[in-house]
Amino acid sequence: MALALAVTTIAGSALIGLGTAGVGSAPAWAETAEAPTGEQPPALPTVTNGCVGESPVVVDTVPWAQSRMAPQSVWPLTRGDGVLVAVLDTGVSSAAVAFAGGAVRAGTDVVKPGPADRDCIGRGTALAGIIAARPVTGSAFVGVAPGATVLPVRIVDAKGAIPPGALAKGIRAAITAGARVILLGVGTTTPDADLTAAVQEAIAHDIVLVAAVSDEQPSGTGQSPAPWYPASDDQVLAVGGIDTEGVPTGTSPVAAGVDLVAPAVGAVSVAPSGGGHFTVGGSAVAAAFVAGAAVLVRAYYPGLGQAEVRRRLELTAEDPSGVQPPSAVGHGMLDLYATVSSVELESPAIVTDREREPLVLPSGPPPNPAKFIAAVVAGGVAAAAAVAFGAAMVIKWGRRRRWRP
Repeated sequence: MALALAVTTIAGSALIGLGTAGVGSAPAWAETAEAPTGEQPPALPTVTNGCVGESPVVVDTVPWAQSRMAPQSVWPLTRGDGVLVAVLDTGVSSAAVAFAGGAVRAGTDVVKPGPADRDCIGRGTALAGIIAARPVTGSAFVGVAPGATVLPVRIVDAKGAIPPGALAKGIRAAITAGARVILLGVGTTTPDADLTAAVQEAIAHDIVLVAAVSDEQPSGTGQSPAPWYPASDDQVLAVGGIDTEGVPTGTSPVAAGVDLVAPAVGAVSVAPSGGGHFTVGGSAVAAAFVAGAAVLVRAYYPGLGQAEVRRRLELTAEDPSGVQPPSAVGHGMLDLYATVSSVELESPAIVTDREREPLVLPSGPPPNPAKFIAAVVAGGVAAAAAVAFGAAMVIKWGRRRRWRP
């Protein structure tokens, strides 16, 4: 009975929330946002028999969530190569076009022993797509860390329920496989000793755990729902969602102890087969964006421990409404560019891994005057080009920082 509520939640609101986000009305695009010019993909369907099939829609414009996160701004630095990220959910389909070429390992099914690289429900594939979907010709959707490798760990049975003990087994399977980041889009209000022990084992193995908070709304009496575990653990990144206007979705972030927020409404990800896309939403989707960010940090700063990765993600967050600093609102909006590129942070340990060595020029005979003049001219041209490029990037970055969802 320890996971009874989580089982009910996953089979009900959490899975439905991921599948039906955006159904009934188009996303409330802000005037400053770029609304999609192409057809909006259908919502990820909820299946009771059979499997989710292909989507008839391939997005040809960048979805708002990807536009808001702007992962392409950090790809010149890192794409997440060499990092194994575990997705504990319904499995991840290696048949999706965006996962061609070995992006998804066979993985582990802890419910019915076997591999986990098939996904009838489609939820795990959608979450993995947000993290690590590869570029596909004709598609405008790409994951946050398209160089990462996905480890699928199926903890959900054929009926969409999580059997007792499956979550703890899934965490341990990810530890054994060597995952550096674990995404948990589910949780329970009544964790048992085995689950809490599994979480501590992952922490001891220097794994970054990213977990979604509950999507449940406060009751009519105003009482907040009980917090989900593992998200409520102090050593786990607890992630909540925001809509296109920066308003928190589901549980109040401050009351729930949320560490970061990310897009959770009207997001887009890959279908479990073919090259099409579905619309998805919910705090699990937001957690997938943060897991992708953790992958990028682990790839670019390989010397950072899991606590330092979490700290970097939190310190570089921005206020989701753009009005106050994150400290004033109790949580921060994931900022991919800042979390990878920032060097002046409070913790010296964060900076040490990427500190540059002083540039030492070799000594030698005086240069030939003619060659020296030519070099100066060439250097001046290069410098002018660099200044122009830098100015353009500052303008672009400034516009992105002032853009409001």
